[in-house]
Parts: sequence; structure tokens; C-alpha cells
Amino acid sequence: MKVLSAALLLAYIMPTPGVLKRFAAKRDDLSVSSLKATGVAVVSPVLARELAGPLGVTWNSGELNLNATLAVRFPGRCRLELGSSESTRVLAAAVSSGKRRSEGHEVAALGVALEQACALLAVKSSGEGSTREALLSHLRDLKVEVKQMSLARMGDAMTNASVSYLIGDRAEGKPQLWVSKDRFLPVRLRFSNAAGSWDVRFSDYTSQATGEVWPRVLEIYKGAEPQLRVMLLTADTQAKLDDVKF
Repeated sequence: MKVLSAALLLAYIMPTPGVLKRFAAKRDDLSVSSLKATGVAVVSPVLARELAGPLGVTWNSGELNLNATLAVRFPGRCRLELGSSESTRVLAAAVSSGKRRSEGHEVAALGVALEQACALLAVKSSGEGSTREALLSHLRDLKVEVKQMSLARMGDAMTNASVSYLIGDRAEGKPQLWVSKDRFLPVRLRFSNAAGSWDVRFSDYTSQATGEVWPRVLEIYKGAEPQLRVMLLTADTQAKLDDVKF
């Protein structure tokens, strides 16, 4: 995590309730009620061996390239499938009302990535303040110190990385949510559970495929090791999802 310039550090820092209020408003203002998207998934070598067998595909070394399908029904229901043209088998993670399950084979990185993305992006309510409270409750469950707020950016000034509000203790390894300062959308979530330390990254909310409904790229790291990167290429925000098993 790079230290920001003195001028940036002196900039006004909105408190956590204000940031989450703007974040929640973005989700509540979405005009869509469903999303179905397709794309590709790149599985890192550290995870590829675990997935190749259950999927029935050939893997010898390097990254494993798969097909990815995402389905979301607002609020709170998400499903992400990985598959290959080499096989009819699929691996899936699904989340419904905060409960996660797996199909085919339990892949921790896949389940964690979808669970956290669903909690942050598929949240939506018509009740005043309900979405903000749901976000706040989720952060507390992850042990994020919600009263702490600072500014940060991945990379450094030379990379032109955008500035984010960092909710939580900014020390390395602490649970944190990073929210884009200009778009009020999640860009990074860091936390730990019994399976390890996780870093979920959300990028590109400007694609024609998904816009601000969902990031085009979703990445997950375990510790410092990349696990999985999902890139969405096409999307339908009017999809009928009656046959989707959330």
C-alpha cells in the first residue's frame, strides 16, 4: 500500500456513514433486477490442479483457461459457474440470502469471491437506510474497523491509480473495504477467515457489458497468491433467470 502525497492526505475525508450512504444509493438506484453474463476465467497454477480433475479437463502446467457464467437476481442471489468446452462438467458457487453452497466441487476461492461480490453488489432495498445498514453489518461480520477511514490507492502516483476511501485499519493484513472516491463502488475487500487471508478486487465499471451493475473483472488472491480472475465479456440485464439454481 503506497503512502499518498501530502496534498492528498490533507483532502477532505468523508466519514464511513457518508461513504456507505453514497455506496448504498448507487445500489438502490439500479434499474435492473437481474443480470446474466458470460466471459472467461483464468485460474492460477496454484489452483489449476485442484480444478482440472473435477472438471475433467487436461492441465499440465501454467494457467487454466475456462468459461465463466454469472447470474444475479437482485437482491442477494448470485451464481457463478466455471466450465470448459472439453467437458460437460461444471463447478459452481451460489449465494442466496447470505448462504453459500457449491456444486461439483467446493472451490474456496470461487465461493469466497462470489459470496463477497454478492454481499457488496447484489444488495438492494427500497427501505430508507436498509442497504447502508446491510453493508455496515456485513463489514462488521468481517471484523472491519468501520470507524476508521483514510485515503489510499493501489500502485502509486506514477500509475495514475484512482484514489479510494479505505474503511478499516490501514495496516497491512487488516480487514478493509476500499471504495472508489469518485464512483462510490467497491474496488477492494481484504479479510481473513478459517480458510486463510483473502483479497478480492473489483475493476472496470465502465464496460459496455455490465456498467456499474457489476465489475467487468473480479479477482481473488489468497495471501499474496493470485487464485482466480473472472472477466465478463457479454451481459444481459433483462435476462429471465427462472431456471437458475441459486
